[in-house]
Amino acid sequence: MKLFNLEIDHRKIYFIGLILVAICLPISKFALNVAMITLAINWLLEGRFHEKYQKLKSNPGILIICGVFLIHLLWLLNTSNFQYAFHDLKNKLIIIVFPLIIGTSEILNKNQFKQILIWFSLAVVVSTLISAAVLFGILDYPVNDIRDISMFMSHIRLSLLINVGILSLAYFLFSAAYEKSKIEVIIYGIFILWLIVFLFLLKSFSGIIIFFILFFLLSGYYSFKIQGLIPRLFLQVLLITGFLFIASYTTHAIARFYSIEKVDFENMDTYTVSGNLYHHSKKRGPIENGHYVGLYVCQKELENEWKKISEIPYDGYDKKGQKIKSTLIRYLTSKGYRKDSVGISKLNLQDIENIENGIANYIYSNKFALYPHIYRILWEFDVYKKGFNPAGNSITQRLEFLKTATDIIKNNFWFGTGTGDVKAAFDHQYEINESQLPQSKRLRAHNQYVTFFLAFGFLGFVFIWVCILYPPLKSRGFKDYFFVMFFMIAMISMLNEDTLETQIGVTFFSYFYALFLFGKDLKLQDDYE
Repeated sequence: MKLFNLEIDHRKIYFIGLILVAICLPISKFALNVAMITLAINWLLEGRFHEKYQKLKSNPGILIICGVFLIHLLWLLNTSNFQYAFHDLKNKLIIIVFPLIIGTSEILNKNQFKQILIWFSLAVVVSTLISAAVLFGILDYPVNDIRDISMFMSHIRLSLLINVGILSLAYFLFSAAYEKSKIEVIIYGIFILWLIVFLFLLKSFSGIIIFFILFFLLSGYYSFKIQGLIPRLFLQVLLITGFLFIASYTTHAIARFYSIEKVDFENMDTYTVSGNLYHHSKKRGPIENGHYVGLYVCQKELENEWKKISEIPYDGYDKKGQKIKSTLIRYLTSKGYRKDSVGISKLNLQDIENIENGIANYIYSNKFALYPHIYRILWEFDVYKKGFNPAGNSITQRLEFLKTATDIIKNNFWFGTGTGDVKAAFDHQYEINESQLPQSKRLRAHNQYVTFFLAFGFLGFVFIWVCILYPPLKSRGFKDYFFVMFFMIAMISMLNEDTLETQIGVTFFSYFYALFLFGKDLKLQDDYE
């Protein structure tokens, strides 16, 4: 095609467009939109619609995956909130974009496919380096929680991209199908190690779980393909040892959490050393590092001593918006101190700063250790089990979300609530259930499977998963390393997130689904593997 007497190479623009989407996905939402629009315009200007139609006829899976969007359209008939429904449809439109463009365009050759994933992995590395600069204070960016270091997207979405980057680079590093120089081997190895290290620095529980599941499954699978008996057994023993180490570490962490101090509740001190009365909670309430939070509390002394060491009022709030007195009491407990004047006198300047920053347990101040993250999860479950408000606790809030979603599904089993009425259904059900969650914390399911069932009912849920599963089943996609790797990452993420309810999440799913399933010829897998 010519434009202003200039010959336009649509195939080259298509390839560059795919690279730009891969680069922008972990770095810039605005640039990502520009790249997608460029791809779409190029696809339209290219024409050749008869040829594209023939490709659709020969590969019906392209249209079938678009059925996910069709369900959202059909369920407008069961919707009253069209404003939200059209907002949702705008995001879901991306589900159509990449399958249509990639599925009806020229098949990528081996080198082009590799280039796209290398550029993507490099962009992920850059994104993580920027986040690391925030974590270590090199970049001045407000951080109240470790997840805030991800500047461009949710830390969970970033962890998904990191896993795709790790497993893509690992394939290019170890696969004999791709030639690589010594410098490439070194670079791939360094990038893989860095991304794994950063995944743990990010402390995304979902991302870490996905990494371990895929690492053990893929390593175990490929270990049986190793020809030599000794190296095969060595790898398998190593994997078993690694699994046992993780299981042992987790078991130890749980045992450590529930190692609770022995208290003689019948013979506890009644007064502080200053002669003021202690308050002792009769309930066996929350614990911090094995100490009961509700024991040996003297509010009078805490208030008097706190105002001497901090400008934040005792009835005020810390920098995370939590009541400072609650943070102070938990922090003192975590240290094993009594909540009185003597306990406060033992705090150093770093402790005071931690409390003002909303750190309720001194172990949370260690940014790099994994145990504090495991501890936080156990603490949330323990508090929830004891009947306390789950608000502010990410794990147990999700239990409340799922409980509410289950009640909605019971009343809308066959046809769901409709495309645009999910939020309204949640708001209504929270009121019926008299949920302890405040209005700001009353969110949706945070589980894509539940969200689909809730919105479209049993019939729509089945139809959506037929649309998602049929194309790879028909085209042998589940025999392809790259598609299986991506698909498992996406499916596991949906257990803990509404992965397809945000633009980045939908783009991640649609782009890699189409790239790995329609972008290369699965009938010629030896060319890629």
